[in-house]
Amino acid sequence: MNLKILLLLIGSVLLGIGILKPNINLLNNPNPSPAVIVDGSDLSEPTDEKLKSRAKDVIKALSSNNDRKTDGKRLASLYSDLANLVSLDGEDQVIKNTEEIRQANKLVGLMLRLDIKGKYEDLPEAAQALMLEAIGDDQVLLSTQLRAKAVDGFKALAWSCYEGSK
Repeated sequence: MNLKILLLLIGSVLLGIGILKPNINLLNNPNPSPAVIVDGSDLSEPTDEKLKSRAKDVIKALSSNNDRKTDGKRLASLYSDLANLVSLDGEDQVIKNTEEIRQANKLVGLMLRLDIKGKYEDLPEAAQALMLEAIGDDQVLLSTQLRAKAVDGFKALAWSCYEGSK
């Protein structure tokens, strides 16, 4: 068999494989998980009465603008993600104290370019009051109980933002 014919045959086979099966995973690269978009079905009303009262203030603050439908859903997704971030414990732990929670809360809005500054007059105060109700104002390391309270606070924020988007 001629070398040119052999190379042509191998090239044709490789071309056929490339066309029929373009995503051959030889290196076992993991596929990234898609971003979770909050649709409201995974959000539940806060069970703590104090958090629920603060959450209602957030809902009221969001109702002051016509952009609440998109902004509320984006904020709900953001706060849901923050709840997941704070809930990481053990070796995966990212947030270790209450000050890091506050800093993360401030930075993510800027990083995601939500551009809602000034759109909702009472929203920053209402959201801050809800988180103060959940974790307090002290700068302390997160215990298991305080971490759970912080997660509940962010879940309450996510719920209230989603409800405010309606």
